[in-house]
Amino acid sequence: MILPTAEALEQRRRGYQRRGVVCGVAAVLMLLSALLPHVAVADFHAYGRSLIPASRFFIKAQADAPAFAGADLTGVAAGLNITYVGLAAHEVGLLMALFSTWALAAETLGLWIRRILLMSGWFLALSAVVSVTGYQLLTAAGVPTLLGSAWAFALLGGLVMILGGMEARKRVDQTTYIAAVEWNG
Repeated sequence: MILPTAEALEQRRRGYQRRGVVCGVAAVLMLLSALLPHVAVADFHAYGRSLIPASRFFIKAQADAPAFAGADLTGVAAGLNITYVGLAAHEVGLLMALFSTWALAAETLGLWIRRILLMSGWFLALSAVVSVTGYQLLTAAGVPTLLGSAWAFALLGGLVMILGGMEARKRVDQTTYIAAVEWNG
């Protein structure tokens, strides 16, 4: 049996610490993106502005509602729909990250968990862009709309997940071997 040297053990410990900090930063950013205010229509604060209540409002809102009477109907419909798509992408990204964030700190990981890690990062990063686009469409349509700070934390969390997933490529465990299919029997 070959025992690792003190230098190898120290290098392994520093790797765990560095990856643990990245994992912790990603978890905090995702938590903040879920709890801080998102896009909201100024007259409807009763729903709340964190991720789940904001999504609930945008899925129930109708462009022809009396509250949007003076606004451009097409712009309001597009803004409501695009904002909801952004919030739904945020929810999907957080759900996928719930099962894959640990891979940022792991010494070795599988190929599929790395792919899920990357996809959750892309969902989070793109959700910020889509939500802000929906906010701009609602504002341009004449709807008094508020933009919270959660989009920035979603974007940063997504970028940390993407960059961490790209760096994790070096740590993918490739011990499984899939042989070519034998067609001759």
